[in-house]
Amino acid sequence: MRIWKRLGIGLLTTTMLIGEGMASAQKEPAKEQAKEPDPFQNLGLSGDQRSKLDAAKKERISALSATQQKVMALRQKLMSLVANKKASDREIDKIADEWVAADKEALKTETKFYKVLRQVLTQEQLTTLSKGGK
Repeated sequence: MRIWKRLGIGLLTTTMLIGEGMASAQKEPAKEQAKEPDPFQNLGLSGDQRSKLDAAKKERISALSATQQKVMALRQKLMSLVANKKASDREIDKIADEWVAADKEALKTETKFYKVLRQVLTQEQLTTLSKGGK
């Protein structure tokens, strides 16, 4: 029972992170960008702030993409083990633990990005960003 609960939570978390990572990683057409303005657009960023945020966003996207690939491979392994009656519960638990570790890695990546935001932005900019950038 414990394993299924962990798998469910892991799957939900991973799905959300992967979706966000994929959306961020995809190059959007000019029309799409016009619909969704840059959340940092109205913060009055300096050139230095903009370059630091751009570097942090690229690093975040890269790390989340790597995690996404890892999770997809783990999911395939898990599904093949679950479909194999000869696979042991220990093998399944091992893959599930690796999946949890990958989820934790993704969360750490997100947290690192948010810490960069705290370091780069002023309190006023953080407050504006938390209110939707307006």
